[in-house]
Amino acid sequence: MAKQWRCAVIGAGMVGSTHVRVIPTLPNAKLVAICDPKKENAENALKKAEQPPVPIYSSLSDMLAKEQIDVVHIATPSGLHLEPALEAIGAGINVITEKPLEITLERADRMMEAAEKNKVKIACIFQNRWKAENRAVKQAAEEGRFGKLTWAGSFTPWFRPEKYYEDVSWRGTWKFDGGGAIMNQSIHSIDLLQWIAGPVRRVSAYAGTRCHPKIETEDTLTCALQFQNGAFGTILGTTALFPGQPPRIEIGGENGTAISENGLKTFSFREAKPEDQELLTKLTPNPAASPTKSNAAALNQQAHANNISSILEAWEKGAEAETNGAESRKSLAIVLAMYESAKRDGEPVDIK
Repeated sequence: MAKQWRCAVIGAGMVGSTHVRVIPTLPNAKLVAICDPKKENAENALKKAEQPPVPIYSSLSDMLAKEQIDVVHIATPSGLHLEPALEAIGAGINVITEKPLEITLERADRMMEAAEKNKVKIACIFQNRWKAENRAVKQAAEEGRFGKLTWAGSFTPWFRPEKYYEDVSWRGTWKFDGGGAIMNQSIHSIDLLQWIAGPVRRVSAYAGTRCHPKIETEDTLTCALQFQNGAFGTILGTTALFPGQPPRIEIGGENGTAISENGLKTFSFREAKPEDQELLTKLTPNPAASPTKSNAAALNQQAHANNISSILEAWEKGAEAETNGAESRKSLAIVLAMYESAKRDGEPVDIK
């Protein structure tokens, strides 16, 4: 019988509530506690998830001392992942963080070094890897069906009203959000891009705040890039394109092209397979999955569930999770290189 991991959630805001809802649905996980300085956040998360009460703590130290926990799920603001992670790791507890792993490479590396020293595991949430259309494109790349890659791009053409930033004070700040449309929203697509097309070698970016004058960070960034395999690419991330469109991944080479956008829009290869058309039919793009649609949260929760379950299954086998610390660091390094390039007015920056 599979191990049932005892999980606690740190931070019961919007994304933390997703973890509160998802964990009890997994056969290999059990929600045992929530930590949030505002008790009402945790109570509301449990109520919305229709889950029975669990102990609620305002102090992480108290929770770690009083509860038997195997995994903490960190859903605090992005720039506040390090401290609770180090405390949990020091207590011998495994860590799952929401994306990004942290907001600087130094802080991310400290988390990974501590986990290695204390012989515990660390992983990050990049749930879009578990969407069927992205898995299909990844498999095609692994099978070499694209041939020599020519170009690959990720696009996150979203819109967020001013109220989105006003309602949560840490959004759009460098200290706690680590950036704007790229660090917060687009990092999901950037993770997919490097996961499918391969490591990025160099970026050249331009960024600015076009429609949200009250935030510190960018609401729009565009970037040209070169992959280590020689292919070229593009990244676009924005929260300033009304009314907002679904994120899109495109990849193409000498033998094929694929486009993922809430399903498979294109999946065409020089050497076609019978199952290609079956995939296109099965994964026909779903407009209802758009981030502007009401059921997007439900669709995202299933991807979260698959991501978390995969992490725990890997750990039970003594293996690293697919979205382990080192893997999750890759998208962070790309984001930070783009920010550095944008500060230098588009000067090329190599990925660290």
